[in-house]
Amino acid sequence: MSKMRIWLEVVRVKFFLAGVPSVILGTALAFYWTGSFNFSSFLLSLIGVILAMVGTYTFNEYYDYKTGADVLIPSEYITPFNAGSRILPSGLLKPDPVLKLGIISWIIYSIIAVYFTLTIGWMIIPLSLIGLISGAFYTMPPFKWAYRGVGEFLIGLNYGLLITFGSYYVQAANLPIELITLPSLIPALLITAVIWINEFPDYYTDRIVNKMNLVVRMGLEKARTIFYILTAGIYVILFIGILLETIPLTGLILLATTPIAYKNIAIFRKYYSTPKKLIPSMRGTILLFVSSTLLLSLAYLISVR
Repeated sequence: MSKMRIWLEVVRVKFFLAGVPSVILGTALAFYWTGSFNFSSFLLSLIGVILAMVGTYTFNEYYDYKTGADVLIPSEYITPFNAGSRILPSGLLKPDPVLKLGIISWIIYSIIAVYFTLTIGWMIIPLSLIGLISGAFYTMPPFKWAYRGVGEFLIGLNYGLLITFGSYYVQAANLPIELITLPSLIPALLITAVIWINEFPDYYTDRIVNKMNLVVRMGLEKARTIFYILTAGIYVILFIGILLETIPLTGLILLATTPIAYKNIAIFRKYYSTPKKLIPSMRGTILLFVSSTLLLSLAYLISVR
């Protein structure tokens, strides 16, 4: 494996899809409600979100390696979607350079946040600070959110609401919570479903290293129900949003994703305790998140007055 490929793996490039769709949604919402679109602000906010993901993923790689969470997991429980990139356990990189990359990413992210604060407005401060504290300390002491049963909530908050809010704010310079919260909840629930299903293969190793996320705390049997709720909940939010007129009628295009949701649930229900056979549902949950968020963005764009 080339050096470039190794670094692309450790920063989890394929998981950049976790943040990009919500940037697009926030931008589409701003254009729908205000007619505002600034390409430079869109591009810079996208870069900021990617830097936050690089910072989060590299810190996670480093600290999950140090605690043993990514080292002790048996091979039969490893899938392309859990247990980290496998770069550090494989000895392809030393831990310290990975940590340093994360620190550099968070510094540049902070510089972008300061720029937006000075040029757009003060709301960037709380949004960016929550992102920094949530992401940097997801597995890093002293908070270690992922080990304390709040990691899932923070992922939904950041990748759903906060990225959407921030992307809207840098376009429109205001934040009408009453108009953008419901559509933001759709990516929030789905990205939480992504991390939720990814924690099932890690269940036994997480228990050993005392990584007490919500799946470990609830147990596999009880935690199954939450995945069903997260997946089906987006359609409830969709209809509520349409009734309240915060989601346009074109949002019904999201119903095109119901076959994906149904298939994910069917596979998960049958194979939730068999990691290798769970892979199609894990992949499908990411697809559901990306496609639903992008289709919702499209629904707003084609409904612009």
